Amino acid sequence: MMEPSFYLSRAEVRELDRRAIEEFGVPGVVLMENAGRGCAELLMRLNSERKPTVILCGPGNNGGDGFVIARHLDNHGWSVQVFALECPGPQPSRAVRAGWDFSGLPTDAQTNWNIVNQSKIAFHPLNQSQLWPSPRNELTKAIQLRDAWIVDALFGTGLSRPLNAPVDELVAIVNGSRNPVLAVDIPSGLDCDTGEPLGPTVRATHTATFVAHKLGFRNPASRPWTGEVHVIDIGAPRVLVEEYRARGERGASASRVVREDSGG
Repeated sequence: MMEPSFYLSRAEVRELDRRAIEEFGVPGVVLMENAGRGCAELLMRLNSERKPTVILCGPGNNGGDGFVIARHLDNHGWSVQVFALECPGPQPSRAVRAGWDFSGLPTDAQTNWNIVNQSKIAFHPLNQSQLWPSPRNELTKAIQLRDAWIVDALFGTGLSRPLNAPVDELVAIVNGSRNPVLAVDIPSGLDCDTGEPLGPTVRATHTATFVAHKLGFRNPASRPWTGEVHVIDIGAPRVLVEEYRARGERGASASRVVREDSGG
């Protein structure tokens, strides 16, 4: 397996996204669409048996990627269930439907939740203060008592703290399952920069990471958590991506010189 030519740190991931949006005018929702569609296409290749798919969506843009994945799988006639952590906003909004409150989602993620909600895709809200018995039972049935693929779209590269209750329970349910897991960008709970678990962490079979490998993936200790890593193109302009590639290659070259000078 070839060594990746460059890696992105947590700060660089955030910076690259911001620059693609602000300097190049690529709408964030377009980046999210490309990310989610790329993950869905990868999953359809991996899941050649067309097993049912259970998508776990968090309260941020990683969850938004999961909503896009759900739509594209549904568009291809695949069996999909979505379980999403509710994200209440400070004020009631039109996003409050049937007692579900996702008004606190980031704008692009909320756009894609609205689409999923209107598309009649099987959907189960998970209250963040406690996992209500019914959704928990439904989740257990969906991923522990069935032969299925699980998509981890709970938390992404921005996570820098251990996962708390009740998300740690979700992670335990996923890891207790024998089903294959596709992590979106990075397994939830894994530190982007160190490749070490912050606490409870999803153990993925495959990871669909965006633009480039993450800095923590250089750490061999990350591999039992990431599984096989696949890089997904999200449509960030090539000239921008090449800038980060060149920066990474210069850094790698400098590191080799230091090791050689020190006799390492």
